[in-house]
Amino acid sequence: MAPVSSGARAASRPMYRTLLGILAAFAVALAAVGLTFSATRESPADLRVANGTEPKSLDPQLTTGNIESYISDALFEGLARYDAATVRPVPGVAESWDISPDGLHYTFHIRKNARWSDGHRLTAGDFVYAWKRLLDPSVGAEVAYLLFPVAMAEAYNTFDEHAATIAKKLLPALAALRARSPSGLDASSWQRFLSENKVNDPLRPLDDAALDALVTRRGGVTAAELDAFRAGLERARELLSSQAAEARAHFGIDRGVVARDDATLEVELHAEAPYFLQLMAHHSSFPVPRWALEKYGDRWFLPATLVSNGPFRLERWVVNDHLRVARSTTYWGKDEVRLGSVDFVPGESQMTNLNLYLTGALDWIPDYFPKQLGPELRKRKDYYGVAGLSVYYYRINTTRPPLDDRRVRKALNLVIDRAVITEHVLSLGQLPAVTFVPPGLAGYAPAASAIRSDVAEARRLLAEAGFPGGKGFPHLGLLYNTNEDHKRVAEVVADQLRRGLGIDVTAYNQEWQSFLDTVRGLNYDIARAGWIGDYADPNTFLGSWVTGGANNETGYSSELYDRLIRFASDLRPFVADPEPTLAKLKEPDPIRALLGPARTGAPSEQREARGKIRMLLFREAEALLCNDDFPVIPLYFYVHAGLIRSYVRGFTPQTMASDVTLGLRNLWIEGPRGAPE
Repeated sequence: MAPVSSGARAASRPMYRTLLGILAAFAVALAAVGLTFSATRESPADLRVANGTEPKSLDPQLTTGNIESYISDALFEGLARYDAATVRPVPGVAESWDISPDGLHYTFHIRKNARWSDGHRLTAGDFVYAWKRLLDPSVGAEVAYLLFPVAMAEAYNTFDEHAATIAKKLLPALAALRARSPSGLDASSWQRFLSENKVNDPLRPLDDAALDALVTRRGGVTAAELDAFRAGLERARELLSSQAAEARAHFGIDRGVVARDDATLEVELHAEAPYFLQLMAHHSSFPVPRWALEKYGDRWFLPATLVSNGPFRLERWVVNDHLRVARSTTYWGKDEVRLGSVDFVPGESQMTNLNLYLTGALDWIPDYFPKQLGPELRKRKDYYGVAGLSVYYYRINTTRPPLDDRRVRKALNLVIDRAVITEHVLSLGQLPAVTFVPPGLAGYAPAASAIRSDVAEARRLLAEAGFPGGKGFPHLGLLYNTNEDHKRVAEVVADQLRRGLGIDVTAYNQEWQSFLDTVRGLNYDIARAGWIGDYADPNTFLGSWVTGGANNETGYSSELYDRLIRFASDLRPFVADPEPTLAKLKEPDPIRALLGPARTGAPSEQREARGKIRMLLFREAEALLCNDDFPVIPLYFYVHAGLIRSYVRGFTPQTMASDVTLGLRNLWIEGPRGAPE
């Protein structure tokens, strides 16, 4: 879940059109459904929370950032939810579940008293509908990939488009290339064809050794090999089309996710996913009310029409003033919810948020306060700060010269002094980031990173790339979405690039929606981003950088990286035939030592060995990002900090550290109100 949303993937074109349509329908519908644009004189809510900016949607399947997810977690609930103390998945809509010994089958038992806010009983079928909707390419949900551990989910979502890409783009392009080069291609021409046509994208889900060998070829290819590649593409197209058709015929009916009856939901995974229960507490897997969507269309999530199933219901949305949720009387656990109402108050001005808090108009500011005041605010009793499972970074548009040169991208990484940013710009205890995965994930140890502060080496690399002292280097734009902290960081980074490399860099901002459109369209040089882990596993961070990945949006493509992430998601083909991949790895021996137990050990030994292999594959993948290819510039790992009144009880900072929820279900107000000390 990214605080700065991200999102091109296989379904990016229909997604883009759909979101524009939703925004247009939203604007037209405001008057009709009673959304208000001016402040009201109603009494304040029990709890008033700063929320950064206006949410773009309350639809849990279209939610992408923490601004929206905080509200989604109040309005909706999944099969599981997070325990406030342990931050582990516990029963939500499902009162219990059973897991098969091989970890591939889950049976969820739906609470018989689970209700929608309009009184309808919530059933297993509501989840089947929501998951099929999430994966429907025409809906264009940016977070659809989160359900790909479910059997047939990826095929349902992407394989038709992959097959169409092969048929309509790759095969014609290859035919034209074959006609121009009847005797074959040299190495540079072959690499240019693979890169310009993003060949890895539609082939990424497949395990085809013959195609992999040609896609990873660094040398030239003969005419016969071009013909073999064409045959392989035809084979891939047929396989993708066949599997997509099979998924459409069976997913949600008798494979993947199945409602056995109103109270029993069965889920089949294509491979074991240790983090699967965490996904069941993520907004992407939440149910949605089919009858409301079919009746109201894109207007279903507005105040007059929203039907939800969580601890709160939507009561009012006063644009640019507040969004109010009130305790739901139909929620199965309503007796455990002690807040009567919560106001989410938008405000991009962090100083304004702080002033509202200090004057008593806000009770809680999670993150949205001026970080330059951090040293003073950290002295306050009402301050909290905890390391988060999240990373702040810049994307590099690898499709634009000279940023398509890895030497240039490495130079950009090396010239930045991250300690200046964390110690003097932010001052909340953030950690400089030289890897992409935050520290602290159980069982995972990243490889040593090549990223460091080394201006001399950065200058040498830039000169080697043809730009000594920055001479001849084109102007770069450094894009950030409107936010005071992003501006301060961008200006410091731009200054370091100018001083260190002698290049012309301008930091500039765009408002949220324009920013999203610019990044999705790859109409930038360098762009600010942040990523909050959707679950506690390296996959939530490293899965973004596969070719055409939902949150890639850099143009980065590596067949080896794609293969590593694919095998980490399903170890069976790797364990069966590891050598073609091991030959390409930097540290193959630790993996080789685990193959025996992974194949023939006792069940517990196999599971342990495979878990270790999985983490080592992630380690190799992250090394590609931070030692070889540099499509991103990691800057720092977040500290999630804020100010919260002493009379707000039930708050645990580790809930914020988990990056999953505000935990509103667990809060209550106790004691006299008033401005904090």
